[in-house]
Amino acid sequence: MNEEETVMLARYVRALCPQQRFDEYTADAWHDLLSPYSLDEARAAVTRHIAAGNAFVAVGEIVTEIRKARNDRLDRHTEAEPPAGDLGDRTYKAALLAERRAIADGRIEPRPVPALPPGRADEQPTTGRARAALAAVGNHIPSVREGVVNVFSVACRICHAPAGRNCTSTRDSRRRRTDPHPARLEDARRAATGLPPVDEAEVRDEIQHRLAVSRAALAALPPGTKIPIPAPPDAEEPAAS
Repeated sequence: MNEEETVMLARYVRALCPQQRFDEYTADAWHDLLSPYSLDEARAAVTRHIAAGNAFVAVGEIVTEIRKARNDRLDRHTEAEPPAGDLGDRTYKAALLAERRAIADGRIEPRPVPALPPGRADEQPTTGRARAALAAVGNHIPSVREGVVNVFSVACRICHAPAGRNCTSTRDSRRRRTDPHPARLEDARRAATGLPPVDEAEVRDEIQHRLAVSRAALAALPPGTKIPIPAPPDAEEPAAS
């Protein structure tokens, strides 16, 4: 919101609250707090506050109403989850941040969780991986601390360490890790509840799909949109002593 828009907002509030006092410095003071927000957001916040039965509105109450509306939009939005085994792709993260800002600002509507399609009576029963996944729905996936998961009962799909052997570094196969790869831990937890192992082909396809969607979202942003680039994560792996 620029200074002229802040003056317009002050006049709007004065029209709604004729008993509220204003002077030539009111708009300047309000601008210091309202500049990060749009005029439309501020006017909607004022309208909600006055409609709730309040005869006056302070600038702090306007900011509070704006933040409540932003949080409500974000709560109703379902954003794409990071791909399994996220490698810290900057394009995906930048698109995710831009989407969150657009939802909070009200420039795009929240995207709810899509409803599942209704089943059909003539559908054939599921088999194989699908049947195992459905059978495990609602089962509690235990953690390592609960003492029911043997991480080394399954092979590692990252470093290809066989069952019963420690994981090795992906950079140097001679270095053994003190902890297993997260993917191996996930597979062990799934195995403990009867779930099938993760399909690597499905994971790769999903990663490529989400990267493509993220790049398309970036390309659709207005020219000049500034997007912060997060620092790349530390990729150093712990080594066994």
